[in-house]
Amino acid sequence: MKHYTFFLIICLPLSILHTQNHDFNWQYGDYYSLDPSNYNHFAIDFNEEPPATYPVDRELNMNKTMVSVCDSIGNLLFYTNGIQIANFEHQIMENGDSLNPGDYANQWYEEGYFLVQSEVILPMSGHAGLYYLFHLRIDHNNIVGLYRNTLFYSKVDMNANNGDGKVVEKNQVMLDLTDVGRFGLLTAVKHANGRDWWIFVPEHGKNIYYYFLFTPNGLEGPYEVSMEPVFDVYTLGALVFSPDGKKMGRFETEHGLYFYDFDRCDAALSNPVFIPLPNTSLGGGLAFSPNSRFAYIAATNSVVLQFDLWADDVAASLDTVAVYDGYMSPVWTTFYRMQNGPDGRIYINCTNTTDVLHYIDQPNKKGETCRVMQHGLQLPFRNSYTIPHFPNYRLGPLDGSPCDTLGLDNHPVAKYRCYQDTSDYLTVEFTDLSTYAPTAWAWDFGDGTESQDTSPVHTFPGGGTYEVCLTVSNQYSSDTFCKTLQLGPSATEGRPVPQADISVFPNPAQSFTNVRLGGDYLPRNARITLFAATGQPVHSQRLAAGWGVVPLEGLAPGIYFWEVKDDGRLMGSGKLVRVE
Repeated sequence: MKHYTFFLIICLPLSILHTQNHDFNWQYGDYYSLDPSNYNHFAIDFNEEPPATYPVDRELNMNKTMVSVCDSIGNLLFYTNGIQIANFEHQIMENGDSLNPGDYANQWYEEGYFLVQSEVILPMSGHAGLYYLFHLRIDHNNIVGLYRNTLFYSKVDMNANNGDGKVVEKNQVMLDLTDVGRFGLLTAVKHANGRDWWIFVPEHGKNIYYYFLFTPNGLEGPYEVSMEPVFDVYTLGALVFSPDGKKMGRFETEHGLYFYDFDRCDAALSNPVFIPLPNTSLGGGLAFSPNSRFAYIAATNSVVLQFDLWADDVAASLDTVAVYDGYMSPVWTTFYRMQNGPDGRIYINCTNTTDVLHYIDQPNKKGETCRVMQHGLQLPFRNSYTIPHFPNYRLGPLDGSPCDTLGLDNHPVAKYRCYQDTSDYLTVEFTDLSTYAPTAWAWDFGDGTESQDTSPVHTFPGGGTYEVCLTVSNQYSSDTFCKTLQLGPSATEGRPVPQADISVFPNPAQSFTNVRLGGDYLPRNARITLFAATGQPVHSQRLAAGWGVVPLEGLAPGIYFWEVKDDGRLMGSGKLVRVE
């Protein structure tokens, strides 16, 4: 299968020891037979850096509802569009049809379920291959239109059918609510013992929450908690936990933003902070930075806001970190919902059917240095509102807490990615992605220098090959990951340029194509040049590590040839077809 890969960064060590990479494959796309070049199925795969996007041959169309799960090392197991469940071979699983039964599911059967943040998949600890899908249903009512959710669980056994999986229980009622409402907001967070899970769903339009405890013995609950202030309005929004599990955030577009301290031992909510945000009815996105310091919201479809939860006055820390730049592809690519990626970025989808995602590249940084990359991830096909909702699978126990009783100590896992400065190819920004509560960081850049910063910026003394190692540690253990980086062409004249992973896509192309420069190579002065069939150069531009967009407007339909060189040394070449 051909992989289309995108992004700005190319170096990411992937450690598989002690990892829980259940969120490493996101399924997108719907098929439209009259326009298959713009509407089709694809995936985003975080087993590569930058994440790979590539077409997928499958039946299921994705709308607002999608959730998937991988095994612990990131191999896709199964996914659902809210109506059917398919396995990693993209075949409908045995007994995997007719989720969320009712007229609403029948209405959206071909397109996929139309309900945001409505599904979560959790592995059942102590039962290898057994997964619980928690899912919300809405349906029609003759008086009020769409009525309130029913919360179900369905159980998937991936040991059945020789590893192809089977749905062994389906549409089992956990909670049946009848109040008027429409939107999802189902979420989960790890218990402080590091094994069990808390599952939360709000009373929509009310400051009331129902929750369950998911253990190896099954489900406990429902429990109910009411919070102040009381409100009662039907509204859009989002409900998420911070990556460290210490905060719960709820965005209600008719009211504003709520933060609560969360006790992972007993699920208690306390110390509410309310921030009114008027005129946010078109928003809906909420996410926390990986270090849990900053909260980001798409308060309207035209701005992304940042709040500093470590500030004395959280409301006063408000900062606008992005304003919609007017880009259209093919329609407005305004901001909608958010999801933390396993690569430390926050991804943002659009309020329209477009072929891009936005992302926040450095969400642990304050203000505009967080780098909101508008339309930064080019997709192979158009996306109809889809963005998954995942809990933090890589959250360990709360060491030393009263309910840290299982002996599941946090043993850190080292991981990082890096970003090459486009103005100085020798300067590289390293982003720590380590998990399981490290308390110390030690970097060895392979040039005789070291750093103890969490995410350092380092300038190498010159072009060449460097082995960069990160060691993270805490009171229980340490872990090291090393990555060999090649900065620019070899300093030794006559030696070939190291093998670079270059791909040009789509091809054939219409108004633009993408060039991805990957592998372990960070260029000094890479350029792509397009040549007409006669050999005449017709376009040339600079390339950075990762991917870049090459405009094709003004070029006549036909066959062109491309070359990528770094300081005059050929790195790759090929053919490109420009079509109407």
